[in-house]
Formats: sequence, C-alpha cells, structure tokens
Amino acid sequence: MILTLQPVGRVDAAILRRVRFELASFGEVRIASAKPLPRRTFGHDPKRYRAATFDRVCKSTDGDRVIAITNVELCDPELGLTLVFGHADIQGRWAVVSLSQFGGDGQAKLIERAVKTAVHELGHTLGVGHHDANPECVMFFSENLADTDRKGRDFCPECSELAKPTLSRLQT
Repeated sequence: MILTLQPVGRVDAAILRRVRFELASFGEVRIASAKPLPRRTFGHDPKRYRAATFDRVCKSTDGDRVIAITNVELCDPELGLTLVFGHADIQGRWAVVSLSQFGGDGQAKLIERAVKTAVHELGHTLGVGHHDANPECVMFFSENLADTDRKGRDFCPECSELAKPTLSRLQT
C-alpha cells in the first residue's frame, strides 16, 4: 500500500517525518507537498474547519490511502461534534488528522497522539468501525485526550481481522 501524508496549511516537517516513520508498517509512506487550507471555515469560527471539506484536498493527492495532516481545529457537525481529532471517509481512501489539540504535553506526546489518530482514521478507510467495547484498541472513539492517551496505537486482534482483507488487497 502507498500511504500519502498530505500536509494542509503549516505543518512542521519534522513532525511529518516522525509520523511517516511510525506508520511504515502499513507500506510505503510518502509525504506530499503542502497544500493550502480550504477557503471556508465552519460558521463564524475563523480557526475551525468542517473535517469533511478536506476531501477536496485529498482527492487530488496520489496514493492508495491519503491522510491529510493539519494544525487547524476540525468539527463534524453532521455527527453533532464541535471538535474532532480526525475524520475519515468510511471505506474510502482519505482521512484527515488535526494536530491542533495534541501539543500541550511536548513533541513526543504530540507524535504519539498523531500516530494513534492516523491509525484510527486509516482503520476507517480499511472498513473498520469504532470498537467502543475495548478502550485500549486504537479503534476506540476518542472523546478527549485521555481516551487517546489510554488506547494503544495498534488494532486489537478483532479489528486487525476486519482490516486484513483490504490491507491484503492493497499490498498486491
């Protein structure tokens, strides 16, 4: 599988390189050239973007799967969520991860949270839903940073089995 990290807006290149390294188990991980933020923000908040609008950025990026990485806040009003860490096109090829809430505890914690969120959103593109019965599985829904910090960065055995058919197809 070719996984492309698509920076959107201003994203630290060192963070992108670390995330790329941490996701290498999924296949070839590329970093694309940065693209500008979508033109419109959500509502009257000039710093918050509707997560679904990142599909336009990702659709024009090469790769079997594309994860947009951004520093702006995201929301998902369709689900009634005013702040989300990431969003994915379920069983599609793209996702977006926001770093905006991850950095308050240092760069190592920011990278850890970014990787967990990227794997979670990638899981959705592989057909895996939320695994809310297992708070240690990466597919557990994170309502807050404590949820993200508690869970692991890998699929549990059950979620791994769900992702396996799509991963196998993409490895050929």
